[in-house]
Amino acid sequence: MNIRFRRLAALTLSILLALTLLTTGHAQSYSSLVEDVLDRFASNDARCESAPQQSVNGVYRCVELLAIIAYRLDDEGAYGDLIGDVLDTFASNDARCESAPQQSANGIYRCAELLAIIAYELDTSGVYGPLVDDTLELLSQNDARCESAPQQSANGFYRCAELLAIIAYELDTSGLYGSLVGDTLDLLSQNDARCESAPQQSANGSYRCVELLAIIAYELDTAGLYSDVISGTLERFSANEAACESAPQQTVNGSYRCVELLAVIAYTLGGDAV
Repeated sequence: MNIRFRRLAALTLSILLALTLLTTGHAQSYSSLVEDVLDRFASNDARCESAPQQSVNGVYRCVELLAIIAYRLDDEGAYGDLIGDVLDTFASNDARCESAPQQSANGIYRCAELLAIIAYELDTSGVYGPLVDDTLELLSQNDARCESAPQQSANGFYRCAELLAIIAYELDTSGLYGSLVGDTLDLLSQNDARCESAPQQSANGSYRCVELLAIIAYELDTAGLYSDVISGTLERFSANEAACESAPQQTVNGSYRCVELLAVIAYTLGGDAV
């Protein structure tokens, strides 16, 4: 077992143990777990030497935060085994990856699987389950046609955007955000028609994920406690976009902002202040 696998296996165990404490009322363990992910996000970024390495850092931290959120929403323990299976696949696949693009594909596929679990958890009426099923089926079908890791990443980012849209619709009990979600999906499709490569598609997908996560964060932040944090992340998103010179740099911008917004969502669900 190599060092990278051991670290991921240890992470999986720490997530399982820390979230077990949540069921017994140790809320501080939840916020501490989120903070640990953000600390690792910052320390890993300092060691990255290229945009592909930064993309891995971003999507891997997204996996960790989505796992925390999925566990948090699993009040009845119905999805614990599925979440654990995703984390096991995440770790075992990472041990076989030979490049940053392969790691990114591994990470974004696990993000899609965790988002599907979250969408199922939120679908108390059963209305959205078939849409989640269809999205997972599309992920699998497209993967069978992918010939490279960048194509897999594009497939993963697009499915993540679609699953985030489902989650945003599930949370939009007031109907205030439906048109924004629809506009974001339209932009995903319009931009895809102009994309000339898988990296451009990944950038398109990651950017739509940022926009949809911002919507979800606003939906959950009913008291407006995190509005400044959310708007600050979106301002940073826009400022960094202006400085990007390539699709890989855009994907880094997108994935890093996704980490920041997922942290806000995680804190919101935990009732903690940022």
